Amino acid sequence: MNISYYTIDDLRRLSKHPLQKGRGMEQFSTLEEAMTHYCTLPAAGIRALGLTDGVHVLELVKCLPLLPDDCEGEDVLASDYRQFPLWAQEPEAAKAAEACIASLALRYRVKGNVVEPLPAPEGLPQELQGNFLWLNLSGEAQSAIHQVYVAGTGWVSPGILHRKADPMPLVLKYRADGINEQGAYLSLEVEPWAYDLLALHTQKYMSERKSER
Repeated sequence: MNISYYTIDDLRRLSKHPLQKGRGMEQFSTLEEAMTHYCTLPAAGIRALGLTDGVHVLELVKCLPLLPDDCEGEDVLASDYRQFPLWAQEPEAAKAAEACIASLALRYRVKGNVVEPLPAPEGLPQELQGNFLWLNLSGEAQSAIHQVYVAGTGWVSPGILHRKADPMPLVLKYRADGINEQGAYLSLEVEPWAYDLLALHTQKYMSERKSER
């Protein structure tokens, strides 16, 4: 696959055709060149950095305001290459994402309609291992969440996860219902990525229990 990289100085000025080069778009042959140029762009606009094979694009990084009154934004991971079949099989996409996280010192990522902390590289914290979420009978991944913490706002209903807003809310934690291995109730307060790992762990456990019956 012939990969190149691009930067956009402000997504708000982009034309309706993402690959049509306009006044705010530049293309580069290497990620290093693209990142160097990206860092010269003003943080006041919604600048973006991505890669393309000439037909498809993968947005890697963009600069977003994290609070409603932010004059300048912060660079965040714009998408997860593993969620797109084309890019999940492309080694350059994985390398580019890792390089951006390290070189730009990213702390957050876009996920759905919100911005949230990047997962810890060491995985699920020790104190959460062996615990489960108290999901509904259907095993829906988000059914254990009863509150989410939004920076600058506080604890709100989980409905905010499904609503589009500008700027995207920065969700730092979930309050969720859990249980331990002995079946005792737990009130959990976890970062979104840790909740996702617990949800996968719980769904796997529920599936195994059903297959044993």
